[in-house]
Order: sequence, then C-alpha cells, then structure tokens
Amino acid sequence: MATKTKVRLNADLSPDVAAALKELARAQNVSLTEALSRAISTESTLVRRRAAGGKVVIDDGSGKLSEVIFAR
Repeated sequence: MATKTKVRLNADLSPDVAAALKELARAQNVSLTEALSRAISTESTLVRRRAAGGKVVIDDGSGKLSEVIFAR
C-alpha cells in the first residue's frame, strides 16, 4: 500500500476568512485541515465545471432553481 505524502503549508487568513473556515469545520464536525481541504476541492470542481461551460445551480428545496453568478 502506497503512503500518501503530505505537504505542510502556512497561510495568513483574514479574520473573516478564518471565522468562515472555523464555522465550516464546526458545521461539518471536522478539523480545520479537513474543512480547508473540502473547500479547496469544492472550488476546484466549480472552476473546472465552469471552464467547461457548466453552470452552478442551487435548488432551494422547493424545486426553484437559481443560477449562481461568479463575479470573477
């Protein structure tokens, strides 16, 4: 079985971003590292899909769909 190599990174986050990351970790009941990993994976997926012409859509639970428009 191959061992995955980890890379240690240091990041300076604004207080707002740090608070958002802590809230994600708390809401998902995971570590800050896992919450950051999930957030990066989600962003990576969104970027790839949008680059391929896809759209990001949110279903509000009642069947109403809204497209998410990204400013950048």
